[in-house]
Amino acid sequence: MQQISKKIKIICFDLDGVLINSLKNMNYAWKMTCLENKLKVPFFKYKKYIGLTFFDILEKLDIKKNKKKIFSDYNKFSKKKINLIKLYPFINKELKKIKKKYLIGLITSKNRKRTTRIIDKFRLKFDFVYTPDDLKRGKPNPESILKIKKIFKVKSNEILYIGDTIHDYTFSINSRINFLFANWGYGNIVNKKICKIKKLSEIYKFL
Repeated sequence: MQQISKKIKIICFDLDGVLINSLKNMNYAWKMTCLENKLKVPFFKYKKYIGLTFFDILEKLDIKKNKKKIFSDYNKFSKKKINLIKLYPFINKELKKIKKKYLIGLITSKNRKRTTRIIDKFRLKFDFVYTPDDLKRGKPNPESILKIKKIFKVKSNEILYIGDTIHDYTFSINSRINFLFANWGYGNIVNKKICKIKKLSEIYKFL
């Protein structure tokens, strides 16, 4: 099994599938967006790429036209049914506990507007937040980690990222940082060497 550094100073989280359950919201938004734009791409195909930026997902789905309109429509429908998004149990409690000892941050592929709305809705508190709107390249590009290292004067082995998809793991590899797989999320990783947790409170076993 991979080793998690005992020198962790910063813990970063993915949003969808790790802190919030937004599958119903995304399913609705994607289906309505497809109807609006006459796309025939079922949600299970979209779901495979959750963890990438929206425009990277469109590229993976071979959608080449009207990308800005599709993005706008998706955001519109997502906002309409924001009530479908639920915070996983005990997340706020655990984040407050972790924050007493570590800097905590959010690195998500959601755009800034929707991310802020969700953070405010659930009263989540972070020391920093990075979305694709704050970067030239979103996950799995390591740009956000490079910024964090520069701002907080930390090394790669002092950063831990918690994600729930193969794209999050790829991001950690590209960034050369520690990684924990959130087993309650949307993805599945069969690599037995990857450290996994079944609930956020298990994080302390690796710190």
